Amino acid sequence: MEALPQYSSRAVHWLLVGGLVVLLFLIRFYDEPILQFLTNMWQKALTVLGLKEYADSLQQGINGGIAKRLLPAVATYAVLYLSTCFLLLRLLLPDTGQWRLALLFYAGALAVYAAIVVLNKLTGSSEWAYRLSRQLLDFVISPLPVAGLVVLFKSGLGTAVRTPPQRLP
Repeated sequence: MEALPQYSSRAVHWLLVGGLVVLLFLIRFYDEPILQFLTNMWQKALTVLGLKEYADSLQQGINGGIAKRLLPAVATYAVLYLSTCFLLLRLLLPDTGQWRLALLFYAGALAVYAAIVVLNKLTGSSEWAYRLSRQLLDFVISPLPVAGLVVLFKSGLGTAVRTPPQRLP
């Protein structure tokens, strides 16, 4: 029996990075079938739990231009995509300070999105607010923030937030 080849941790690191990049693009490329699968899964789960009618009534109360898909399915897709982005960023930004800034960027962007949605709901449905929030969400759930953050941090931005090296006891 042949021994398995030994890979350096650096090679494994870059294989993981490459795999996550491919996964991001596959998730984005196949978003329609993934969303359809998630919709079917959520519809079955809601039916089993006896919540399908309630979920349908909530979905009916939302403007059709805003939510054409089942909201739990869209939320699950967003969590899947963002989790993959966070894993990729964690591998590419091993510095704790830069990692925290990246998370703050995502948290800030999602907070702005939520604020626009809430303000739109409170002030009445307006098309411009929907478009703005939709474009912001489409940007956040794309590979652009990952690429931008990596380029900015690798070019020197965020070096002031680097965590000091830990001393061994």
